Amino acid sequence: MDHLSKHGGALRGSGRYACRPDRAPQRDEAPETSTAFINTRERFGSLAFYGSDAPFIQEIIRGDANLGEPMHPALPYCAAEVVWAVREEMARSVEDVLARRTRALFLNARAAIQMAPRVAQILAKELGRDQKWQENQTKLFEELAKGYLVKG
Repeated sequence: MDHLSKHGGALRGSGRYACRPDRAPQRDEAPETSTAFINTRERFGSLAFYGSDAPFIQEIIRGDANLGEPMHPALPYCAAEVVWAVREEMARSVEDVLARRTRALFLNARAAIQMAPRVAQILAKELGRDQKWQENQTKLFEELAKGYLVKG
């Protein structure tokens, strides 16, 4: 017997992450065209990707409006997403944020390299790291990211 059956499905519909089948895309409906996605996109803009966590990231921005500014004009990521990644997703390096949390490295390596010092600064502030750590993180990321630059 699985966990949900054993507990009579008690986890469904409980707590902050309640299942909302009335908001889920239908099987034959593309997620990006579902009513739920469109409503979320209208309310949260580029933060819609975070779903039910988007309001918490907006709260970070309300605490410091500078964190809501895009970190690079070519990509939609703001500094509040870095803060969120550190506080709630255990991000601990520039590579982690720019490669895995935002995917910036894979979308635009050149822009990600330019974002690295700012990301390192935010990480250092959140994690209590020093300037030398920031510089090392930026250097390590730049070396990695060079392998993702399009030659031409």
